[in-house]
Amino acid sequence: MQNLDHKMTELLSQTTTHTGILIQLNGETIFEKNANQIFPSASLIKLAILNAVIELRPDLKQNIRIDPNRLAGGAGILQLMTRSTWTLQDLLALMISVSDNAASNVIIDHFGMDTINEYLVNHQFEGTRLNRYLMDTNALQTGRDNLTSAVEAVRLLQTALKHSTLVSSWFANQQSRYKLPGNFDELTDQVTVFNKTGEGVQIDHDVARFVYNNNVVDVALLTSKFKRRMDALRLFNQIGQLIFDFIISKP
Repeated sequence: MQNLDHKMTELLSQTTTHTGILIQLNGETIFEKNANQIFPSASLIKLAILNAVIELRPDLKQNIRIDPNRLAGGAGILQLMTRSTWTLQDLLALMISVSDNAASNVIIDHFGMDTINEYLVNHQFEGTRLNRYLMDTNALQTGRDNLTSAVEAVRLLQTALKHSTLVSSWFANQQSRYKLPGNFDELTDQVTVFNKTGEGVQIDHDVARFVYNNNVVDVALLTSKFKRRMDALRLFNQIGQLIFDFIISKP
């Protein structure tokens, strides 16, 4: 672990990208930097939406009618589809596996923004808040944004992966795997990865679980204020590779 700590410290000292990071091995913190600092959450807020909804134990097969005039753009496919009714299960799966903004907003409308924030307050998430819809540029211009931190992003992922094998499969089949798993994804199946990314203007995040044999590494890397996006993405790949090398070396 000292070797990982040394390599992480050296790597982060070489970047001008602002970072918040937390790494845990089997639930114990082994590295952190700015882990409690609050960042704009980008799509990591979808973890809070997911957990708040699942805790309500709703009927996942219930049908939800969508208004095509209210569908958000950006990431996702819902705005491209012609169906007007979707099951809650499908909407949640789209929200996580393809980070669908339109599906996220439909879910927020259905359950209420207050419901998600009440969940966060009740579970002592002090820095994570849902303050606007996805792709709401008007809210952004007035200073309202969704927020989280590395330490709370890890907690949200850990909670999500406890719900069920169905929910876990949405993360295992995550389509955005070019950040922390980017160096080794599709090259090897040694390590199983469950992750959720987020991105915005000068914002890139990834929170992931790496599983190898009996060891589990949970990591959140939040970044902002980078000069070139490729530098930030390279940092994700490098840190992901360090964690991959670390976990496969464990007995």
